[in-house]
Amino acid sequence: MNNKRTICVVSSSRADYNHLHLLMTEINKSPKLDLKIIVTGMHMIKECGLTYREILKDGFKIDKRIQTFQTKYKEKDILSAMSNILKFVYSAFNKLKPDIVVILGDRYDIFPICIACHVMQIPIAHFHGGEVTSGAIDDAIRHSISKMSDIHFTAHKNFKKRLIQLGENSKYVYNIGSLGIDAIKKIKYKSKKHIYNKYNLDSSSKYFLICLHPETLSNDNESAITNLLKYIDKHKNYNYIFTYPNSDTNSDIILKYIKKHATKNKNSQLIRSAGRHDFLHLLKYSAGILGNSSSGIIEAPTLNIPTLNIGMRQNGRPFGKSIHNATSSLKSIEQAMKKLISSHDEKKDIKSIYQGKNAIKNVIKILSTINLINIKRKKFNDIEYG
Repeated sequence: MNNKRTICVVSSSRADYNHLHLLMTEINKSPKLDLKIIVTGMHMIKECGLTYREILKDGFKIDKRIQTFQTKYKEKDILSAMSNILKFVYSAFNKLKPDIVVILGDRYDIFPICIACHVMQIPIAHFHGGEVTSGAIDDAIRHSISKMSDIHFTAHKNFKKRLIQLGENSKYVYNIGSLGIDAIKKIKYKSKKHIYNKYNLDSSSKYFLICLHPETLSNDNESAITNLLKYIDKHKNYNYIFTYPNSDTNSDIILKYIKKHATKNKNSQLIRSAGRHDFLHLLKYSAGILGNSSSGIIEAPTLNIPTLNIGMRQNGRPFGKSIHNATSSLKSIEQAMKKLISSHDEKKDIKSIYQGKNAIKNVIKILSTINLINIKRKKFNDIEYG
């Protein structure tokens, strides 16, 4: 008789897999837990690199792949992708019969998973709830996911407090820090020379890693990418490695400009997806990360790398001292970059504010032992104000 709890981890992008990889590894090792894996979303989009292959390469078995059939990134395409996920996830859950579904983040392609769990009365363990990123539609999706989730793992004490403000029971809200930081500390890094050779970089040069995603609640995307490229054109003494933007609305605008720039400039290159290991290596040996990715806010400080954060996408997150903020204007980018380069050259010691203690160990214990009886019978916990 199998008394293991079935834990189904759902991953929809390279970003959440970077965080979930170590947890998946430990679930797989646990004598009390049985790991199941569903992939969907960006993992299944050809233009984004079919990144589900990295999960297979890491030795995991994928139990179900849910196609979104998404090829474009307008509102109607995103709604169609969400509809397809919702359509096909029932049969996956009905077959795998998870005791708990584990999800991370706030993407639109995770939202249908939560709706299905809610209807099917499957407990949800959600990572990174309580956060705010006011430049994207993610905020409302994230908070909605939190209200449908039953077990909450937050990355900062402020986020735990916010979830309790949202009416979640403090008994089920655990502040563990970021899983991504735990993953960073477990990696055995290859040499700087290896990365420079792999990406054809001059050993005497420095490079910046660029991860710019669309602000889905803004019309400022074209300004952000064009002014960033103008800055790059004026500073050709560096190399620049661009990653693909994610599959949010208007990512095609950003990608169009990057492709054109990378084609014309020998000091720039564009990669679809570096993969979990290579991305962290590229970040570790860079002079800084530019754009508006959460990687610049959470992972980069752990690797002692400064960040240029452009625009409003990450507004609402607590920022460490290594984050240099800019608007989408060229002047603002130039001013922030002066500070970033200076801080990198001075090799200032950077500390992450998202560091937890024994995060993975604590999560495994909670997933193994938490009482699931009636956990779906949630009550709204009111906060009394004096």
